[in-house]
Amino acid sequence: MTSDLKLFLRYVIPSMASMLIAGSFCIVDTIFIGQGLGELGLAAIGISWPIVMFFSAAGDMIGSGAAVLIAQARGANEPEDAQKSFQNMVWLQCVATLVLTVLILLALKPIMRFMGINDELMPIGFEYIRLMVVYSFVGIFMMGGVAVIRNDGHPVLAMWMEILGLLLNILLDWAFIIHWRFGPAGAAWATICSQMIACLIALWYFLSPKTDLRFTWASLVPDWRRVREILITGIPIFGNSLIILMMLALHNYQSLRYGGKEGLAAYTLLSSIEALGSLLMTGLASGVQPMVAFLHGAKEHERKERIGRMGLQSAFGIGILIFLVSLILKDYMPGWTGLSGETAKLAAHGVAISLSAFLLLGVIRVASYYYQATEQIVRANILIYGDACFALPLCLFVLPLWFGMDGVWGAMPVSRVILFLILCGLWKSGSDSRSDH
Repeated sequence: MTSDLKLFLRYVIPSMASMLIAGSFCIVDTIFIGQGLGELGLAAIGISWPIVMFFSAAGDMIGSGAAVLIAQARGANEPEDAQKSFQNMVWLQCVATLVLTVLILLALKPIMRFMGINDELMPIGFEYIRLMVVYSFVGIFMMGGVAVIRNDGHPVLAMWMEILGLLLNILLDWAFIIHWRFGPAGAAWATICSQMIACLIALWYFLSPKTDLRFTWASLVPDWRRVREILITGIPIFGNSLIILMMLALHNYQSLRYGGKEGLAAYTLLSSIEALGSLLMTGLASGVQPMVAFLHGAKEHERKERIGRMGLQSAFGIGILIFLVSLILKDYMPGWTGLSGETAKLAAHGVAISLSAFLLLGVIRVASYYYQATEQIVRANILIYGDACFALPLCLFVLPLWFGMDGVWGAMPVSRVILFLILCGLWKSGSDSRSDH
């Protein structure tokens, strides 16, 4: 086994395992919510998820942006530069938490109405989402901690943080939703408490001898140049999270419009599977990213490109595997969440169509992270925001006009084809440029 392949596996396997675990939160929550609260609860909480994911996207943007800069500084042997990125990440996390929480709480019900939540779904959705917004700081700090620990040379520890969180989430979901019948609030508290464990582990790490990154009083004073670098570097990551968020929000809206409550409940199951697969691909890309950033900082361009090719090839192979497994299990999945009858048939049909998107999704995700890690920010943003702002909305609003619910299910795979064609154009135009920002 070559040294580059060993390096690739050392970072990619724990990173994918971490994201697989993170994605399993969605599956676990969906199963327990469906079993404990029925189709109505599944639909209400499913349509509320994009608000929670917005906070996760902000936390991921800040944490991953700082983590990339920290990895590049390590590659260039500049520990003081890494410390500055860490300090400003902490400042950004505090500010983002305060501003976003206050603004969204003040306008929570209008936001939920805008997302299509009706009077029947509002009480359940509001009880869940209000708690998640109030305690959003837990998720934001957890995202940053995991990203920095992974890029600081401890990908296995980052993986174990999320494993522990998942196991606790399963236990608390059962206790709060099934056993004690706390309803929507129980689903929220299960997630919040499990994230708190990961935050405590991250706090221990940054106070331990395992790292030179430290909390200091300087974290209270922003370095505006470094803040700008973190945000610019993290924008592609935010876009990848935004794609998942928009995928949920737009699919929820169209599912309710074309399939009613049953269509929304069916998509809630499908969305948890899509989120799991999408996070798995993000894990692959996140594992590739610190290696590429390190090698880019060290100016080892041949090795950097070799690692990138390994990532693209792995993404395509894993995409085929996810699609085939989904086809085999499509008739069993609805029963896991208590769906039955026509709703179960609708969900199984949706799985067969929609999850073909994974054949290309991972390739696009790895390419965008590669561009980000090599300072080709414009190219990364073209891929990411071209999806969130053009390809996916276009497909979601045009295809259902012709094909109804089948158009809703088909929006993801068709938009992946559009993005892949854009990626091919970027490759043809010279994807080997060193910097374009």
